[in-house]
Amino acid sequence: MTYRVWNGSGWNDVPVPAMDGEPLIVPNVAALVRSESGESILLQRRDKPNEPVRGKLEIPGGRWGAGESPEVAVAREVLEETGVSIIAPPELDRIDMAEYRVCAVAQGVTAVVGLEGCYPSLHVMFECVGRGRPRPQPGETADPRWWPISEVRELLERQPDSFVDQTRAMLTTYFGISVATI
Repeated sequence: MTYRVWNGSGWNDVPVPAMDGEPLIVPNVAALVRSESGESILLQRRDKPNEPVRGKLEIPGGRWGAGESPEVAVAREVLEETGVSIIAPPELDRIDMAEYRVCAVAQGVTAVVGLEGCYPSLHVMFECVGRGRPRPQPGETADPRWWPISEVRELLERQPDSFVDQTRAMLTTYFGISVATI
């Protein structure tokens, strides 16, 4: 099975992981990190060399590791990418089921499936609260900072191409901005 991947200048068909012949999607967590006041959210710029989205705004996030709960995955990704600590993680219920032991149930805010792009992916955005002074992770992220929500909404409406596509999709859904205006 192949997947269309953008390499920065054109599309290539690349093989994707499969299980029993069925192609797999890579799960990702995305964090809508609110400031303690609730008036700002954390955004950063992509800074991976040779990426077509380098310099675009995104919310923190990344691959969701096997065995990680949503709260652990979100806290790990936010800390790795920005240095901000999560002080109020996504709400999580644990259900003890005899067959499966424990299932973690968290309500994601939005979900975006990458149909074409870097790799087949599912991005689930969780809302949480963070504290700290953001710092960049060179070669990964640049210019992480707290953005007033009003500025984020305005930028989404006036310059939607300023955002990585998945972030734009998640934030427009979250803020109720019509996709038709993008």
